[in-house]
Amino acid sequence: MTFKRILCLVFALCLMVSVMSACGGKKKGNTSSTPSTSSKSDEIVAIDPDMTGWEDFDPYATIPESSKGVTVRYATWLNQWEDIGGYTLSNVKNDIGIDVELFMVPQGGYVNNILTKIASKDIPDVFISNEGEGAFPITLQIAAPVNKVSSVNLKDPRFDQIFLQDATIEGNTYYLNTVGTPVGNGNMVFYNKRLFEEQGFTTPEEHFNNGTWSWDTLLKCAKDIKALGDDYSGIHLELDILAGSVGTSITKYNFSTHTFSNNTQDPTLLKAYQWYADAKEQGYLDGNLGAFTSGKCAFYIRGPYGLQTKGYFMDMDFEDVGFVWLPSFNEGEKGLISSIYGAHGIVDGAPNADAAGYFIRYWLDYKNWDLENTFFSVAAGQFYYKITEATPREKYFNFDWSTAVLGGQTNVNTAYYNAISKSSSAAMKTTLDSLSNIVDASVEKANELINDKIAADRVKYGA
Repeated sequence: MTFKRILCLVFALCLMVSVMSACGGKKKGNTSSTPSTSSKSDEIVAIDPDMTGWEDFDPYATIPESSKGVTVRYATWLNQWEDIGGYTLSNVKNDIGIDVELFMVPQGGYVNNILTKIASKDIPDVFISNEGEGAFPITLQIAAPVNKVSSVNLKDPRFDQIFLQDATIEGNTYYLNTVGTPVGNGNMVFYNKRLFEEQGFTTPEEHFNNGTWSWDTLLKCAKDIKALGDDYSGIHLELDILAGSVGTSITKYNFSTHTFSNNTQDPTLLKAYQWYADAKEQGYLDGNLGAFTSGKCAFYIRGPYGLQTKGYFMDMDFEDVGFVWLPSFNEGEKGLISSIYGAHGIVDGAPNADAAGYFIRYWLDYKNWDLENTFFSVAAGQFYYKITEATPREKYFNFDWSTAVLGGQTNVNTAYYNAISKSSSAAMKTTLDSLSNIVDASVEKANELINDKIAADRVKYGA
């Protein structure tokens, strides 16, 4: 692969990513002490696909007149103009001659709301597959095979080829994502650099560089911070992030066989949840965003929104915000990037499917985004790109929420996580066993949905 140097740092866009926090210093993120992010000499390295043989490729050169001037309706629960940097959307017409209109749909019941619209012949063109009730495999119900859309060139090197492989079921590809996607996701560890450095503690980044970074090391660091006083807290951590970092979850999806399975008997899952139970019993999982931003918490573990100038730590001195990869259970071994399976797709029956294909290609190409004033430092921007550059093989995608909903549960917390978070380490095996019937029902429904989709598209589009 070749690398492209991109000037600037900061997205004036709030990406569709998960929440995060940091602990703070005395200066605010918008003070003069904040590292400068406006210098054009500062560069963020973003990966560019190998364009060998594609140097003169223009994905929009062949847009037919039938697609120009049409309005692509983008089904979303976010105001892209304000939350994602939608000025980019407003530039689509100028750049490729296609209008974009937001088709607002609540995140709760996202797919069911769209199915209702489809039944009334009010069909949007583009959908998001992200998290919760708007995640795979629930979104598969509304997905058109993009390989059947003439404007989508799956060989285009800007598309993430490994992701496309995983998004292909029985010969049909249902989701699109790009290398270096500007709406990427992946969780990481945020820590308070000031707390560590002022106390003379080895920082998480130093542990990582020394090959001593692990979940047990992180816990020892939290103990050191907690020992500073009763008003200090240790860690904010969610169950799915912990499990994902070591490659496991309640339900597991096999991208080769396109099937879900009950994973409650996985010994790695048991180990992860027992670690969580022990840390909670010892009082080290008491961190929260407020404690972190006030400088009284060691770790806040969430997604890359925390790397942005307008993110979770905007009221902190950014010099106090450290970040490092998720650990694993083994020292010297980087954890997997626990992540949302984020993607875009074309709605089955979309009135402007071809124009939608061109729009998705444009929207997911980081070259078309304004990268000014997004990240709070050069290092933060570089780390963000390392997250988005990572292949699906370096990430772990958790589908517990979507499968739980398919199994008739309100959400993943009521289905699984509440019981797990309240369980002791000694009782964790029994707790997981007690959830097995619910998990079986969930994966059965998920597999049924996939099989129904395969059968329906064989009839509709052929083998």
